[in-house]
Amino acid sequence: MKPFISVCAVVFVLGFSSATRAAEPSPANPSDAIRGFYRWYVTAVIANRQPMENRKEMKRFVTERLLNEIDKMVKGPDGLDGDYFLDAQDFDKLWAKNITVSNLKVSGKNATAEVLLAGKGEMRRRLKVDLVNDGAAWKIDKVQGRE
Repeated sequence: MKPFISVCAVVFVLGFSSATRAAEPSPANPSDAIRGFYRWYVTAVIANRQPMENRKEMKRFVTERLLNEIDKMVKGPDGLDGDYFLDAQDFDKLWAKNITVSNLKVSGKNATAEVLLAGKGEMRRRLKVDLVNDGAAWKIDKVQGRE
């Protein structure tokens, strides 16, 4: 009887954890997708983790096309000078909490927005972010620095 209860408990836990993961909301709009990504990404950078190494999590927020393009840049002759998503070599811890999305323009399955990551004093980054809706969620497809 104990093995049966143990098996049932394991099945319940596994089922619940996968249901919880599946129930995580996909970004319903481009602004939410941008904020969710930069909150996660900057928090990972602050914790000295390498967000690009977490491909599974990156794919929640970023298109496969962009991830492949970044891989090519890194392996290219010039490499990648700085962080692609921050367009910077340094970062401010406040960026994870101070994300402003403006000038959002949606055209069908594509969107663009201006993003401001505001930090202490002059530590800020202005970015233009292009997104694509893949049917399930809005995902970042390109980031360009504005300063």
